[in-house]
Amino acid sequence: MGSKNIFALTNGKVLTPLRVINKGTVLIKGDSILEVGSVGEVKIPENAKIYDAAGKYISPGFIDIHVHGGGGGDASEGTCDSIRTMAKAHAAGGTTSLLATTFTAPIEELEKAFGAIEEVSKEAIHGGARVLGCHMEGPYFNLEQAGAQNPKYLKSPKAEEYLRLLDRYKILRRISAAPELPGALEMGKELQRRGVVASIAHSNATYQEVVKAVESGYTHVTHLYSGMSMMRRIDSYRVSGVVEATLLMDELTAEVIADGHHLPPSLLKLILKAKGLDKVCVVTDSMASAGLGPGEYTFGGLDVVVETNIPESFEIQEEEGNYVAKLADRSAFAGSVATMDQVVRTMTNLVGLNIPDAVKLATINPAKVIGISAERGMIVPGMKGDIVIFNDDIVPYLTVVEGEVAFERK
Repeated sequence: MGSKNIFALTNGKVLTPLRVINKGTVLIKGDSILEVGSVGEVKIPENAKIYDAAGKYISPGFIDIHVHGGGGGDASEGTCDSIRTMAKAHAAGGTTSLLATTFTAPIEELEKAFGAIEEVSKEAIHGGARVLGCHMEGPYFNLEQAGAQNPKYLKSPKAEEYLRLLDRYKILRRISAAPELPGALEMGKELQRRGVVASIAHSNATYQEVVKAVESGYTHVTHLYSGMSMMRRIDSYRVSGVVEATLLMDELTAEVIADGHHLPPSLLKLILKAKGLDKVCVVTDSMASAGLGPGEYTFGGLDVVVETNIPESFEIQEEEGNYVAKLADRSAFAGSVATMDQVVRTMTNLVGLNIPDAVKLATINPAKVIGISAERGMIVPGMKGDIVIFNDDIVPYLTVVEGEVAFERK
């Protein structure tokens, strides 16, 4: 769409998401939102391209700050085509911007991935979500909480290594690490100095170690309850872990993988009750097989199986098409195969949130976590033209990325 073209999305329930404008209209000029209001308030220019939302929701585009791949594309593969593939696959789920997330691997492989992510982040929109930058998930993790991260490459952070990476790759917007590792607190201070999000992940830290992490610049917690310490007994004493520290400390924001598998509704409700709606965001943590269906795959050099198999003891029943990724021996989850529409749907259908509140977890909240709330996450004049139109079941019908249609349901 040229810079002078205007796109009108009209006759829908506009979620800003701080309020709902019934029978609303959103005008996008070029790559930014020009005007927002009710049908009677906003005059649509004669030359505008018009999309009739027909009563559906007009929402800010979803922002996924933790996604490894999708549609067969893998952020860690180190090719631009692979990253474009995942960006296109997730646009179909309503995602308009994302942090391409790498997993634990040799540094030379990570650098190849960073280079490809950087190149794609500079491109014009090609029918996919905007790649905002990179989330480096590993290799600075605790072996005892490895989960689906390849234990062969786990290590403690060394200044000479992460400083070189930070100097060379400006697309590094977020780094997840275990703060109890030697050198991790020093890295947190450096990340804070540079405006890079320092996130606690795959950690066996105690409450006291989390406090020190917060004092050293860590502000976020990666996939809460997954790959982290909880209360344990040491010499007869109960010692709080990362989970309890996160629930207690207002200084920390947290993300949840709300795919209907990683966490039961009761834990999702507990997290929201403890943290509040403003401190939590939803992510997919999806791997390359998202959208490809059941089968056997590889993830970070590990064998993975995608299946539908929810234990009878779980709080929800098995749903057709609601797949999950696990290590081949089924000892741990291996990311997810969800898209953002699915995780938002989990928060409404299983947790009981209303749609505006669920949308906050996927839009304005992640935008705040990674420091982009001045340009994305709300439908406000001057913001980027990132929009998803979905029905009452949160099924996307149109995804608009910076004024360009990235997905349309036929």
